[in-house]
Amino acid sequence: MAPINIETTMIKEMLPYPLKVSINLVKNQILDLFNHVPYAAKSEEKITYHGDVELTQEIKESETNSAKVQNFKIAIVQIEQIVIHPNEVFSFWRTVGSPSKKQGFKESRSIVNGTLVPTYGGGLCQLSGLIYFASLCADLEIMERHNHSTDIYTNETRFTPLGSDATVVFGFKDFKVRNNLTKPIRFKFILEKDKLTIRVHSNAPLRKVDVKFLQNKNDANEILTYVDQKLKTKSRYRTVNV
Repeated sequence: MAPINIETTMIKEMLPYPLKVSINLVKNQILDLFNHVPYAAKSEEKITYHGDVELTQEIKESETNSAKVQNFKIAIVQIEQIVIHPNEVFSFWRTVGSPSKKQGFKESRSIVNGTLVPTYGGGLCQLSGLIYFASLCADLEIMERHNHSTDIYTNETRFTPLGSDATVVFGFKDFKVRNNLTKPIRFKFILEKDKLTIRVHSNAPLRKVDVKFLQNKNDANEILTYVDQKLKTKSRYRTVNV
């Protein structure tokens, strides 16, 4: 059986990247149909804000007029139209769509195999990471989340706690969260010149939980995420100079 697995892996590696994406998208669609995943959809339903969950992250001065901010704007328009009813699942890529030039996305930097390279839709990981962080604070159920493999920041340049990231790669890595509450919610954003704010809207007050990202005392490359003092997940990173 081993040679067959090796040959299959070699064939996959030889496929053009766009074809790999298409195959993966079809596979994911089949799995979603089989599992009857109830995805959230666009709605004009009014959802208010009670001031319970709000997070703000810095946009670096060098990026305030960048392609990254333009990518934020395009994605935010799509995300803010989604209402997530109880038991429904929000999918970042199902909502935002393909981050292509045709869709208006710009080239900005992304981490690929530990290296910064320009890609269309680059920088969207800050947006997905912010949604992840806010979802933790609102005590929502995280269905799919991937941390970056590499930490490229220092304590001086970091704009969000290590461990609060959620990298997204179209066709391969998504961010998904399920509304396990009893009321519908919606993510709303305030995009300013030097900062990005997310608010979780709901027609009833939310319970904001305590979220902490702590370094593992026995492993400097591992970050432990605690929600209300309970261990939720572990994230491993390698550190490089970029």
